[in-house]
Amino acid sequence: MWNSKAICTLFFCFSFSAAFSAPFDGTSVPNGVNLGTASSAAFNGDEALKRQYSKNLTPVPEINIKEWIRRANGEQYQQTQLLRIDAIADAYLIRKLDQMPWKLVEALLKGNYPQKEDERKKELNTLEAQQELEANSGKPDSAVVTNLQTVVDTPTKPHYTIGRTHPINVERLCNKFREIMQSFPNYTPVITMEHEWAPETRRYLFYGFWQRFAHFLTGQQKDMPMPLFFRSKLFLLLGCGWTSRYAFTGYEKYLVKYIMSCPDRSVQIHDVFRECYRLTLGDVYLTMLTAENVLAGNPYRSDRDKDPLQRKLAYIRNDSAPSGDNYGAWYHFYGIALYGLVRAPLIPSAVGEIESFGSLFLEGPDKQEDYINRLGAIFGTKLKMLIESGNWKKPLSPTDRTDYMTLVPVPEKH
Repeated sequence: MWNSKAICTLFFCFSFSAAFSAPFDGTSVPNGVNLGTASSAAFNGDEALKRQYSKNLTPVPEINIKEWIRRANGEQYQQTQLLRIDAIADAYLIRKLDQMPWKLVEALLKGNYPQKEDERKKELNTLEAQQELEANSGKPDSAVVTNLQTVVDTPTKPHYTIGRTHPINVERLCNKFREIMQSFPNYTPVITMEHEWAPETRRYLFYGFWQRFAHFLTGQQKDMPMPLFFRSKLFLLLGCGWTSRYAFTGYEKYLVKYIMSCPDRSVQIHDVFRECYRLTLGDVYLTMLTAENVLAGNPYRSDRDKDPLQRKLAYIRNDSAPSGDNYGAWYHFYGIALYGLVRAPLIPSAVGEIESFGSLFLEGPDKQEDYINRLGAIFGTKLKMLIESGNWKKPLSPTDRTDYMTLVPVPEKH
């Protein structure tokens, strides 16, 4: 299933300049980026994790990209090891993206994306339960109690008011991340190479759209191809919510194990960063990517808020009650922050604004989601500056606060 917000986001982003892309050419390291090294002792005897890290930059032989695109046929793909350059994954991704134009038209005309349908069902259940309660003069029988409990377990829009104040203080969050990085004296934080198109894929992008378009016209390809225009692979993966499939790190299962060991609603933003930072030995790119992969593992489920892992995460929206899209808040924040970590400052902010516009267009206004998108972009840029400048090493002063959540629930409307 497709996330229509992601489709709409990518559609508008394709109208921007090539600044959204910053392909790694395989011959030099971009400014501020380090390939990174690891000490085997830091894995504390975990040989599987050590082997996974050793595959960090494993070279992959070139393939016939056109043949693999023909084979892919729009099927989904799943990496099983950390490969930042993976031409086979590229082929599957390109063909999967070719399904986007028709899906966009379908979503815009029918509004049939799963999260929206789930919201409609929840709202209907809420109204029915309330009406039944009133019909029983405020003394519901066991069936009504059961129905109302279902409503409580899956809260809906009529039960809360969306807040209009920022939920996160970015400066204080940066202080908290500084504190965490300083707590690992054996690690030096680095921003390593991002996942990029393989060399043969980049060559294919010069002519590939027109070739697939010709195949579409002649009936050799069912889907209208998507013009990629040299957009970066990471940008496309984040826009579609597919990093967990095409940008696998190998650390995801360790993060899931940690989160699931915590009490419900106890895991904060900095807890996820700390665990990923420990696992990746200070590789901040993989830290943020691992978090995103786990948080957005399957964003297209209509009942994604029922995922057991989601129950462990603290509510990070500033609403009157914990009834908003907390799933989206978490993965939007980490995803846009990740993009801010590897791009020039204005680009992530623009992507965040476009994502908010897509949400407004398809789902209606959500001030908290707007804030999360903007704050994620700002935070990713600030985190990048902290690391590149070396200011992450600067000790926190007594006035440097780390209580970054600014949650003040707004009153409900009656």
